[in-house]
Amino acid sequence: MVEKDTRAYTALGATGSQNRVVFETQTLSAIEAIAQVGGLSSTSADPTGVFVFRNEPEEIAKAVLGRDDIIGTQRMVYVLDLTEPTGMFEARDFLIRDGDTVYVTEAPFTQWSKTLAAITGTLATANTLSSAAGSL
Repeated sequence: MVEKDTRAYTALGATGSQNRVVFETQTLSAIEAIAQVGGLSSTSADPTGVFVFRNEPEEIAKAVLGRDDIIGTQRMVYVLDLTEPTGMFEARDFLIRDGDTVYVTEAPFTQWSKTLAAITGTLATANTLSSAAGSL
């Protein structure tokens, strides 16, 4: 059972594992958070699509958005592009907080490969059924 005082984040998407991860240190960067779940999946992750989902308090949301008309806690999404020269530094400096969700998108070719596999799998199944029917 998880104690109420336990700080954790959730990692989802094209990472080594998808899990709720308890903080092992006082501070945790986005790079460290990704590393704790096995890093980006080398066969499916899109390093341009690393997202951190967070509920920001009103005062932080106002500062980030540069607006004074913000009222209450705001749902924010931060995007880290690990292919940009500064992206790794930004991810190293971006601190993960309790309750954050780190989500890594799949590369476009992964979706294409899944679609292609579904089509070719369906065709193979149809051919097998056709062959079986023909031998009856």
